Amino acid sequence: MTGLAGMFSNRYQFDDIPDQRGRTALVTGGTSGIEEHAKQTAESINAQIQKNSTGSPKFPSGQVVYKILDLGDLKAVEAFGQEMLHELRIQTDEEGIPEMGMGSKGRANGTKVGGLNLLICNAGIGVAAPGVTKDGLQNHWAINHLSHFLLTTTLLPLLQQTRDLPGAKDGDVRIVMQSSELHRTSPFKVSFETQDEVDDNSRDPNILYSRSKLMISASRRILFAKELARRVLTPAGDHILSIAVHPGAVATGQEAGLSEAYGLLGDALYAVSRVAFMSPDQGSESALWAATAPKVAEEPGKYQGAYLRQPDDSLGSESGQAKDEVLAKNLWELSRRVLKEKIGKDVVC
Repeated sequence: MTGLAGMFSNRYQFDDIPDQRGRTALVTGGTSGIEEHAKQTAESINAQIQKNSTGSPKFPSGQVVYKILDLGDLKAVEAFGQEMLHELRIQTDEEGIPEMGMGSKGRANGTKVGGLNLLICNAGIGVAAPGVTKDGLQNHWAINHLSHFLLTTTLLPLLQQTRDLPGAKDGDVRIVMQSSELHRTSPFKVSFETQDEVDDNSRDPNILYSRSKLMISASRRILFAKELARRVLTPAGDHILSIAVHPGAVATGQEAGLSEAYGLLGDALYAVSRVAFMSPDQGSESALWAATAPKVAEEPGKYQGAYLRQPDDSLGSESGQAKDEVLAKNLWELSRRVLKEKIGKDVVC
């Protein structure tokens, strides 16, 4: 299903994606959050890989591994990040293990293996009634932003080490934030200076959703990813790119939360969404373009901090509030304070 919303959007489809052999991506929210769905999705993709793999760029070898992570539990997020640092650590391959597929060549002894090339922060709560996480935090704020802030900063050393591998080029390592055009509806008077502000008692699910999505929008121009680029990536000179994207209006199943939030009106909006919204496949294309498109690597300075509404979209279209460097700094410092308070975590950058 393409949906009405997808008929007028740029496309970035399977055949457009360049060879990704030898690269590792970590994607949050790869399914609807249910373990059985994750297992089925991984098994289905791996079966297709095994069936079609020839070692060629179009059908390379590879594997999808699913892991269960509760983004509403900050200690669990920290433990997961540490697990990934160990599991994906860069080490020397002393065996020269060959790749799968016809015509492929084995790695030479001494080749560096491991690393993390792509971090795609995709998971999040959509338009739904507010709730509270295990840490006593408002769920949109904690899951859509704070847990991803914690995961990203925890994995930064591995991303930087991957960037420093022999043969690495600008744009080989990228962080992609799934944002939304709803950042434009975030309340005008917002400072991100206090926990009370992000944990407010507003019952309007659209306000909660848009505010939390603003927090993870485009870098250098839109808050979290912007401050990540300004404070950490660009000064360090490691040329890791941070890009935020809008997926478009996508029928993911989360829009079923409209019913809980709005009752009969939500039921009607949900019915409309099933016809008008894009398919999840097309909704993923903005993030895939930001993560893999050669054009991004060819012009890394242009795309560092970009906010993209669709694949290969024009830049600089985010709201004025989303470009506010003071808000970005406040959000970063607030995130650090809350993590210190809740789990004793010191984010040094």
